[in-house]
Amino acid sequence: MLTAVLTIQAQLTVAPKLSKGIQKHYQTTTVIEIPGQGTVNINTHFTISVVDALPDGFVLNSQTTQVTTTIGADNIAGQLMGASSEIMKGATLKVATDKSGKPLRITNMADVKAKLEANSNTIVDRMLKAAPQLEQVVSRDAIKKQIMENATEAKLLNVLLWTANPLALNGKTITTGAQEDYVDEQDFKMRRMYFVNGRTITTNATVNMSRDELKALVIKNVERLAPAQLDMVKQNIDQVIDSGMLKFDSKDTSTYELQADGWVKSIKSESTIDTMGQQTKITSSTTLK
Repeated sequence: MLTAVLTIQAQLTVAPKLSKGIQKHYQTTTVIEIPGQGTVNINTHFTISVVDALPDGFVLNSQTTQVTTTIGADNIAGQLMGASSEIMKGATLKVATDKSGKPLRITNMADVKAKLEANSNTIVDRMLKAAPQLEQVVSRDAIKKQIMENATEAKLLNVLLWTANPLALNGKTITTGAQEDYVDEQDFKMRRMYFVNGRTITTNATVNMSRDELKALVIKNVERLAPAQLDMVKQNIDQVIDSGMLKFDSKDTSTYELQADGWVKSIKSESTIDTMGQQTKITSSTTLK
């Protein structure tokens, strides 16, 4: 009984040591398995630097210094997924945080947007050069729009707060069994449960959506991915959902190991995304260098 009580009460506040001049270098290796399309490998290097200390918090620079990918030229889905990482190459996010390092806003969005625009043009040019037939199916502007859809302050801030990265847990006092709701980058409403073991934190997240919310998400995704089917889906949305033909689901498990100074030492993450009957599996590992 005593062991059970201690486990239930396990608690940890994440507040890494922050002072101007601190710099941390990380490397993330990601493997994406796409049904019928093969495997995507992405290797990313990035640096988090404390560049200023303010009365109510800090300013951090999160700079993506290197992105390399291994994706087949005919793997269009993989090219688009890889582009979400490649587009950040050379970009620096200037992140204002509270005193515990929790991201509050991105203060240099004009510069970031210009860099992402330039990167997206390079990526699209490369994709169309490798597969010129692609433009017969979808326009250049449509490809670029999909690559750039997360290039807003709200979307980038959401990535910092909710995806597996070294800043995501900052400012949280985490108790084993605690739950938290959020919206992920796929627009799924998720519910995350936390587990604490010493300086190790594990998070398990699953979709937490009502039927009406699921219907709205299905319609939104069909409009984006298969607009020709939109009217049919709207008319038959209940039957389509009941049939399982347009199943949307997402699950994520991530394990964070913290150092004594509160900074993340490593993250291991595994997620699955079920979209319209196709399951994509994503595994990633982030390590402090």
